[in-house]
Amino acid sequence: MTGYEVGWTDTAWEAIRVEARVIAVERGATSTAQRWLERIWDAVESLEQWPRRFAKAPEGAFVDYEVRRVVVGRYLLLFTIDDERRRVWVIGLRHGHRLPRPQDLPPAQPGSEDTNRKG
Repeated sequence: MTGYEVGWTDTAWEAIRVEARVIAVERGATSTAQRWLERIWDAVESLEQWPRRFAKAPEGAFVDYEVRRVVVGRYLLLFTIDDERRRVWVIGLRHGHRLPRPQDLPPAQPGSEDTNRKG
């Protein structure tokens, strides 16, 4: 079985960038931010094989497509799977203690939009 290609939405990319900046600059912990980013990228890379092994996310109740999550420390990396295209889309990031924010999710499952990034 071949793996999945992983991409991410601009919203997810921005959420990751902002959180890394908060850790590095506002908390003054650059090395912690670097380790956190490495864990995020490892989680993204892990989605290439068997992405359905991760649990469904509560955010899925607010959209017409399946949303799953990868737990990365105290954060949830949100993603959706396009089996037809063998593609996983990272669509968001939130702290595990925060409530779901459906307004931050794409209204439809990502696919061919120009605003999506390839991993």
